[in-house]
Amino acid sequence: MLAGVHDPGTSDSPRMPAARLTRRSLLGGGALVSVGLVAAACTSSLDPEASSASGSGPAPGPDADADAPVRTSVAASEATLIALYAAVITAHPDLAGDLTALRDEHAAHAEAMGITGSASAPPPVGSRAQALAALREAEERAVAERTASCEECRTPDLARLTALIAASEAGHVEFLRSLT
Repeated sequence: MLAGVHDPGTSDSPRMPAARLTRRSLLGGGALVSVGLVAAACTSSLDPEASSASGSGPAPGPDADADAPVRTSVAASEATLIALYAAVITAHPDLAGDLTALRDEHAAHAEAMGITGSASAPPPVGSRAQALAALREAEERAVAERTASCEECRTPDLARLTALIAASEAGHVEFLRSLT
């Protein structure tokens, strides 16, 4: 045996503690991966022909009004999520501590779209497990819708905002899974 080298089979070898994958590190890593994937899916490439004559950067983008349909769609979806969270919190007050912050994030998402409104109340939510499943499914749909919305955006700023909302909602999905 070489000096200074320990044979893992001997009792005098130092043991390295095994790395543990905790639920928290898995959820955190999943959220980071989701953010990266959504951001990558929603970034727009710059067309070299779209740059200004001076070559100092891209030409001004399309008018923000072109994004009105995306803003309206996202805001309506967020209003629906807010109503669902409110219904679950009302039916299961024991979940209010965990769900109020998520509902408030959806209110901030709707506000960021510049359109306010409310959705009609969703149907009864059922048991605690059914309510959490309904929220998780709604958040999963919202992630898919926001990701698709990125492709419809005419301005890079709205594409980035929509991607951030999708990433937030992906984080909500993982958080809701931890509650079941």
